[in-house]
Amino acid sequence: MEIRVLSQNLINQIAAGEVIERPSSVVKELIENALDAGANKIQINVRNAGKSYICVCDDGKGMSREDLELCILRHATSKLPTDDLSNINFLGFRGEALPSIASVSKMIITTNNGKESWALHIEGGVVKKIVPASFVIGTKIEVMDLFYNVPARMAFLKSDRSEMSAIIDVVERIALCHNDKSFFLNDTLKFNKTSRLNRVCDVLGKNCKDNLIEIDAVKHDLKISGFISRPTYNMATSSNQYFYVNGRALKDKLLFGSLKAGYMDVIEKGKFPVCALWIDIPLSDIDVNVHPQKAEIRFKNQADVRGAIVSLIRSYLSNANVNVDVIDVEKSFNIGMLNSNKFNEVKEEKFEFSQKNNNAFVNDTHQKTFLNEISSLSVNSQTINIDNNDKFVEMESLPLGVARGQVHNTYIISQVEDGIVIVDQHACHERIVYEKIKKEFLSGGIKRQIMLIPEIIELGEKKAFVLLDMKDDLLKFGLDIDDFGSGSVIVREVPAILGDVNLKSLIENIVDDVESFNKIDVLEDKISMIAKTYACHTSIRAGRSLTIDEMNNLLRQVEESENSGQCNHGRRSYVKISLKDLEKLFDR
Repeated sequence: MEIRVLSQNLINQIAAGEVIERPSSVVKELIENALDAGANKIQINVRNAGKSYICVCDDGKGMSREDLELCILRHATSKLPTDDLSNINFLGFRGEALPSIASVSKMIITTNNGKESWALHIEGGVVKKIVPASFVIGTKIEVMDLFYNVPARMAFLKSDRSEMSAIIDVVERIALCHNDKSFFLNDTLKFNKTSRLNRVCDVLGKNCKDNLIEIDAVKHDLKISGFISRPTYNMATSSNQYFYVNGRALKDKLLFGSLKAGYMDVIEKGKFPVCALWIDIPLSDIDVNVHPQKAEIRFKNQADVRGAIVSLIRSYLSNANVNVDVIDVEKSFNIGMLNSNKFNEVKEEKFEFSQKNNNAFVNDTHQKTFLNEISSLSVNSQTINIDNNDKFVEMESLPLGVARGQVHNTYIISQVEDGIVIVDQHACHERIVYEKIKKEFLSGGIKRQIMLIPEIIELGEKKAFVLLDMKDDLLKFGLDIDDFGSGSVIVREVPAILGDVNLKSLIENIVDDVESFNKIDVLEDKISMIAKTYACHTSIRAGRSLTIDEMNNLLRQVEESENSGQCNHGRRSYVKISLKDLEKLFDR
């Protein structure tokens, strides 16, 4: 078969396969062109989820007739005045979008540059006519019957609901970055000019405002600003994570990975934080010409970028005020229930009253001394004598107050000046242990103790290989293992902090967690995972009865611990009910 040169229109259709995947791709390219043209107001209208009609109208500078004729030619652009691909200051620059869209649709471009107004009609990449038009300053691009001449592409489009959702996502993603401009999608989605924070709340939801931490810092020639969520405010997917580099919206793996690493210590696996981050970086340090839709970029110094983002996120999370959740009684409880007959039918809880535990409702049986088990974690504490009013008031003024009792052997009830705090004892102690393990590791390694009788654990060939592959990492954490053959490992030394723990269960959990990190080769991720597994196995459990002294000792340690507002999995470790809301419960 002879080699032949493809026609220009076929070349454009092939390019459209890379640049224009679906209606939302058209919307993205046309909005970016409008922003490059200096538009302040952009109106988007679509019908049939963009399959039959897309219109993007802007109030930008418009085009002359000559520019209008050139704009639909492949690689014709006004955005590379110096032909320097390392100095791109526009969202578009290749000159591919309009000819690609035109080749797979019927298009009308109407424009007015303040001096002249024209309309260009093009069908399947072929210009039909160019005529004078009556139009205000700006440009309107109408795209009809998308993929009408490429039925194979039309067959791959999803339902109208899915395609419309993708269009909304594109508009929100771009609008979030340009809060100084107005965007309107049909008659349903409206973004007026506003502050950055208000635009973030418009996109992410009003309820996120109190759960955001503002970031504004410079590191490694990067200026990073925007908002990240508190660990307890997270989502089931990464759809609410927005990144912008030099004003360009991106879905970049390096950025998503950096965010995940920044939250590694404080969020549950499978949960995703919310963020809207703007990164300004010298143009010479990035290459934006690496993805057909410009959704990813290449950083010259990837390690510096990742390190800067991770360290800044961790710094802001650790220094931010803990957001103690205040329960709104009217929303969380059915107040009407208190006045109904149903309230009288609620089965009364039977508490065991213990005078020696300072008039607290606690079960005093089968108690073990928590202070002895975590002596290495203990801080100086004093017995709280409730009769000593001065001491009581002093403790009550502390962030987590003074313990008054324990319910269900799981939750500590403490009194503060303006309400009560309910503390999850396992979640709090898990955080304390985790922070201690990290400090021991960073200060030279975790202390080990030799087992009198080494333990042999059968895992199977695959799991044994996974575990032995990170033998050196585990040794730093005080776990000395070796191959014992036939899918088994032998454990000779264990971390001193573990104490009496089910070693087989611990090893199996580590293997399961390591396997979930197969695609992540960053050591700090593995370190965090191992530390979390240790912390979970060595923390006091739910259902464990504590004395008042033990409760107060735990509260003081929580106050001194970093990231104490949530456990290692991102769940809140304590909540607060204000005195005002307590009074609402009793109609006071």
